[in-house]
Amino acid sequence: MNSQQDRDVLPPQQNIHRQLIGRPVQSALAYFDGFVMSLRSNIIAWLLVWLCGCSVATQEPILPATTEVNLPAVGIFYQQSENQLANWCLQQDNECQLMAVDLNLIARQLENTGLFPLVTQNPGADYEFLLAGVQDDKQIIVDVLLAWQGIPLTTYQYRVPRERQSSFIAEFSKDLQLDVLRDDVFSSGYLAKTLKADDYASDLQVPSQVASFHLSHRLIYNDPFQGSVLTYHNPEFKNDRIEVSIYPIPSSNITDMPTAIAEETDKLRSNLVDFAKQHKLPPLSMTANTAIKWTQQGRQYQGFYLDASILSADTEPFYAAYFFFVEQDKIVRFTTTFPSELAINFVKETLPQMQVPAESVFMAKLRRP
Repeated sequence: MNSQQDRDVLPPQQNIHRQLIGRPVQSALAYFDGFVMSLRSNIIAWLLVWLCGCSVATQEPILPATTEVNLPAVGIFYQQSENQLANWCLQQDNECQLMAVDLNLIARQLENTGLFPLVTQNPGADYEFLLAGVQDDKQIIVDVLLAWQGIPLTTYQYRVPRERQSSFIAEFSKDLQLDVLRDDVFSSGYLAKTLKADDYASDLQVPSQVASFHLSHRLIYNDPFQGSVLTYHNPEFKNDRIEVSIYPIPSSNITDMPTAIAEETDKLRSNLVDFAKQHKLPPLSMTANTAIKWTQQGRQYQGFYLDASILSADTEPFYAAYFFFVEQDKIVRFTTTFPSELAINFVKETLPQMQVPAESVFMAKLRRP
């Protein structure tokens, strides 16, 4: 076996501790890379409207909560030799030995399905197939363990007679593909149930309409750190859009609301500035953080917001507003394609109608292992 392709799978509790304590920089970067990409996608969409007057999106019917359409990138590696299948082989009376499954061929077979954006034998993918193979004089057996960030999710086992060895890889790859699709193992719901993470499909309750804005799309990421995004459109003004992002506070202290929001607004400002510089946009202006507070039905709501704009004599103006709140252990962020004074009423009406999931067992273990 190629030792560089061997992978270890940590027990769930040990891996959870490593994620928060042992790899804080790596975990934070992976989390916020996704945040930046989502943010940049939004800005690009708005700038298309700004530059050519096209609609961001047509009005859509209200959709149920959905996961991302494409399957994620996957890594493919050998399990270490101390796996259950190797131990089973040692106990057999006949000649049973470890078998080096051709990872290159399996990777090509999975790539050819067109289901995965990337199948790699290099570290970095959140999802990994970890393989172990043995053969005796009668059969070939391959165990597959699917892991997410080193946490085991599920296992599969495949057996074929030795006489079908020449066609084994093709059959194995096809069967693995069918099994993971049947079990929906890459969905947010499967991951949430297995990890005991937030179940945004069941526990996130939001209004379907607020004033003239209609909920047109609900996205649930299959990464529990990215949470869920809601999109509201106004059919009377095709370029008006509001996105509401709900995601866990990425720190251990979830009781210090001002600090959590300050960290999020600082990251937002940095990301906006970097994006504007990278794409050589006209000067970007941002306001200071402005406190917002109101009381509704005996409960006080408070947060912060800021405005961003690009005003140039050569182009139409670009506006965006960002509102940040803390609910349960989550950041709730409103992003609008128009200034804050036009969005405040929507925010004040929407937030009290939202039911945000409480802290999950998964996040509690990350924060307090």
